[in-house]
Amino acid sequence: MQLFIITGTSQGLGLSLAERALTEGFHVISIGRKCPIEHTDHQFIQHDLSSPDQLKEKLHSALNNLKEKNFTAIHLINNAAVVTPVGHIESFSWTDISSHMHVNLLMPIYLSGLFLELTKIWEGARVIANISSGAALRPIDGWSMYCTSKSGLKMFSDCLSGEKNEVKTLNFNPGVMDTNMQSTIREQEEGNFSRVSEFRELKEKNRLAPTDKVAMCLIKLLREHDLIQKNWYDVKDLTT
Repeated sequence: MQLFIITGTSQGLGLSLAERALTEGFHVISIGRKCPIEHTDHQFIQHDLSSPDQLKEKLHSALNNLKEKNFTAIHLINNAAVVTPVGHIESFSWTDISSHMHVNLLMPIYLSGLFLELTKIWEGARVIANISSGAALRPIDGWSMYCTSKSGLKMFSDCLSGEKNEVKTLNFNPGVMDTNMQSTIREQEEGNFSRVSEFRELKEKNRLAPTDKVAMCLIKLLREHDLIQKNWYDVKDLTT
């Protein structure tokens, strides 16, 4: 059996990842504000991912409940993220900026550290997978916060991969999916996001990938952890 620790499982890709892992017979610990999953192999940690308060204690307790199990691999998937605020920097408040960075960048970094600390005596392979985006690789008008947080997380992942040879670390670009985040993007005004019409067209022409298919690709990659050879994977590379 393998263990998956997944953030942001209330909806979208996070929910699909948790459901897929459970379907394949793995154990799941999910972390977030809420989670609709009820399963004997699932533990839910209710936590606001904008704050580190008591998260270490909660995760330690959840892992302690499983200490007798012989997991062949333990995975952390940093999935939770927000796209807002969208627009230009002069319109963002300190709270807007701070909240975004706490969820998208600081929490994945902090949680990765907790994962390494709390699982260091466990047997089995360890993998950290950060859900990334094409926005980590190029600037996008109106997405300065999202591009910055995702590129920062990619750099952190690359650094961690070089520092910790005993742990596999990777970034996974899921592409454009049919999620609530996409709904938020389509609701933006063109003055804040000049490419909004492109994203509306993706929905109109049914070009948004279902989250369950993306989740299947990532879980398939992670379950064969011995075959992971690089730090960046794109969903298109796993479906062609």
